[in-house]
Amino acid sequence: MSGTANVLSTLGEGGRAMFPLARREAPRATWRLPAASQLMAPLCELVLPFLEKVPTEQRFAADDREVIALAEALATLDIAAVEDWKKSGRDAAKYLFLTLQRWVRDHGGASIQRRFDLDLTLSDRLVDYSNERGPEGTLYLILDPDSAAFVLLNPTIELLGSVHPRLAATFFKHFAGSLNRWVRVYDYHDAEERVDMLREWYEGEENPEQYEVPDIAGCTPQCFKEQSLSLRGLKDLNQGMRNKEVRVLVSSLLELCSISRQGKRPEFTDDMGEQLMDSNPPLPCLLAAFSSGDAVVGCFDDEAQTAMETTPHPNLIIPLQLSDPSSVRQGFRTLAVACETLAAASRLIDLMPGNDDGVITREEQS
Repeated sequence: MSGTANVLSTLGEGGRAMFPLARREAPRATWRLPAASQLMAPLCELVLPFLEKVPTEQRFAADDREVIALAEALATLDIAAVEDWKKSGRDAAKYLFLTLQRWVRDHGGASIQRRFDLDLTLSDRLVDYSNERGPEGTLYLILDPDSAAFVLLNPTIELLGSVHPRLAATFFKHFAGSLNRWVRVYDYHDAEERVDMLREWYEGEENPEQYEVPDIAGCTPQCFKEQSLSLRGLKDLNQGMRNKEVRVLVSSLLELCSISRQGKRPEFTDDMGEQLMDSNPPLPCLLAAFSSGDAVVGCFDDEAQTAMETTPHPNLIIPLQLSDPSSVRQGFRTLAVACETLAAASRLIDLMPGNDDGVITREEQS
């Protein structure tokens, strides 16, 4: 594999409080170099780079010109820290690794790792084992899940419904919408699409009535049919809120919405489309279900069985044009907003009743 394919990758191994996704079985083609133990974040859980003991790897190919170019750009832009150059042993690839660790740590890494199991990769191509790479002088920051985080909605829906009839639908719309700006959330809408597809398949069978499909409508609360409030209406409602628990929840939601809108998702370019023309939909970063084991979870489990039959589309692709310092600066700013959005979502889920079991478990650090 030529070029700087898979220059760096920080890999998280999700705790089993997460929902597993189908894994790619193909062997890794690139040579791997384990990161030094003192640079690793908490064993088996960190999903994005962090400075305290995460199971991580660095991977790089022989041609490191683009690695050096990016390292120089990050140092010039004051994104990379000068002191990390000595820590890296004057190795450009390790220097980039430390820079990614620092960047994510400074933009919510500690909160992210409580709930999300994600990979952040720096590569010259979007498909790991493809010979099709991006344009020369372009590297990609790629964000994808190793497994899906889980949020339980019914306890929060019941709490919000006791305060205002439209609050639950409003809460979920803005919660899922803010996250969907950056990563994929699997919810009852996705499950409904799955059921519609199953019905189409079964209609072609001899006895379609023998097949049962998940009852998504039956598990979806009636309050979700209410018209949701705008963000302005939600802010006005929250100002007069007497229930302290609900007020804290809504305030945290408004913070998430504000952070999510501070950046713009990079446009999907023609060269990205050429690399991903045969890709499946992105893997979900979060599964939002009404109750454990409901029909939404069933549809998710069903889809997960075939999710990796074809390489999935990445959740977030941030291209870095190495010849353009403004592209590199904007790319890292975009990564910061994405990280801060995930961190805000994690903090919000911490506040949502019934979600204690969604925290990633960690083995004791040695």
